[in-house]
Parts: sequence; structure tokens; C-alpha cells
Amino acid sequence: MKKIVMLFGALTIVSCGIIEDTTEETFTYILQNKTGIDLQVTSDFGRVEMIPNGGSFQCETIANPEYMGGLCSGELEIRIPGTNKGYKCVGSPLASQGLCFVEDDRLFTISENSILTEIAARTYEYVLTPQLLEGAFE
Repeated sequence: MKKIVMLFGALTIVSCGIIEDTTEETFTYILQNKTGIDLQVTSDFGRVEMIPNGGSFQCETIANPEYMGGLCSGELEIRIPGTNKGYKCVGSPLASQGLCFVEDDRLFTISENSILTEIAARTYEYVLTPQLLEGAFE
């Protein structure tokens, strides 16, 4: 009987030993437009916004605290209105076909090599500058 009690106690300790954290938090991503011109941004599964110079594009995602993703979808397109120029970035460097303004997927991560800067708790920002326009693709 003593062995059964000990076995039951051990099973109870093992089964309750790992508690999964299911809390979720809101992560905010901001693209500041400081290019000197208005830009059209497409993201979030077809969401299209005209971002004036000095304005910003903002999106939010809800995830667990260990989340390491950036922006709110796996794709971002920035177009210069009145031209056929811009950038198309996707979460995978292979899928971007070299049309993004970063060489890898740093736009879609908040790890230490990200281009995003943490400006507040779970709030990340990237500033689009005039130099960005110089290298835009057709």
C-alpha cells in the first residue's frame, strides 16, 4: 500500500510540474514616414493606407510574451505614388526576390538583429528615410 501511495504522489508531482503560460500581450509596430513624400503602404492581408510625410503606419498583434515576430503580417509593400517604384518585403528572404530594403528578414523579427527599435514595452518602430527612396525598385 505504501508503494501505491508513493507512486500516486510521484505521478501527481510530475503531472503538475509544467504549467504552460497562456498569457498574451499586445505588440505594436510603427513605420514612421520621414521620406519627404507621401507613401502607400499595403500590409495585413490587403490593408492599404496612404501615409503622409511625417505620418506613420501602425499595426498590432496579440501574442505570448516570448513572441519574436515583427510587423503584423508576413508581407509589406511600400509604393511611391505617381511612380512604379517601391519595395516588397516578405517574412522570408527567399520570397522577397531581392525587392525589400533589407537584405534579410530583419523587418519581420524583433530579435537582436532587427531593424526595429523598441521605443516602449512591446512597441517597436522603424523610420523610413529619404535614402530609402533612392534605392526603390521598379
